Amino acid sequence: MENWFRNLFLISLLIGTTFFSPLTFSADEEGAENTVLIQPQVDRRSFNEAQINADDFEILLFAGYLSIEDFGVNPLLAFKLNYHINEALFVQLTLAQSKGGDTSYEVITQGAPLLTDAERELQYYSINIGYNLLPGEAFISEKTTFNTTFYLSAGIGNTEFAGSDRFSINYGGGYRFLLNDNFSISTEFRNNVFDVDAFGLVKKTNNLEFILGVGWFF
Repeated sequence: MENWFRNLFLISLLIGTTFFSPLTFSADEEGAENTVLIQPQVDRRSFNEAQINADDFEILLFAGYLSIEDFGVNPLLAFKLNYHINEALFVQLTLAQSKGGDTSYEVITQGAPLLTDAERELQYYSINIGYNLLPGEAFISEKTTFNTTFYLSAGIGNTEFAGSDRFSINYGGGYRFLLNDNFSISTEFRNNVFDVDAFGLVKKTNNLEFILGVGWFF
């Protein structure tokens, strides 16, 4: 009986030591846990990146087409000046010129023209606020990348057409592609809204333009 109690005591002591004693690790085991098994070997790729020059002004020359409502789609030339306030915002001044064609009424009736050649000349100027919405990068090769951005703009101005000056608003967007630190390529799409009374009634017209141009930072 005495041996039986002694064996029970030893078994209880062994179980308690196993389950309640703190775990210990040797120095080798601790070092193995802190050792990184795989050392990443990442070679940083070098490339030339076109960036906007430190100067804030940009001169742009554009050519494209303007759809003058009721007067056809006609060539458009535009001169723009951008002032970049910061990386997100810019102010844009625009001066553009086009010429309206024959209306469908004039083509069908072959009658007297509604406007003279001088009255068909269209000129407008505007001031816009632009916002760089989606800046990004375009990779041409492994060592060459170009900064790009999609931007939105809206503004007000004046349009001279059909013998009168007309208050106008415009809105649209564009895409800028930086060739290097000084030069860029841009394309823009706009809707120019102004009133026309060439048909005897005042009518609000939507006049869409699509242009492509080059810019220079200075």
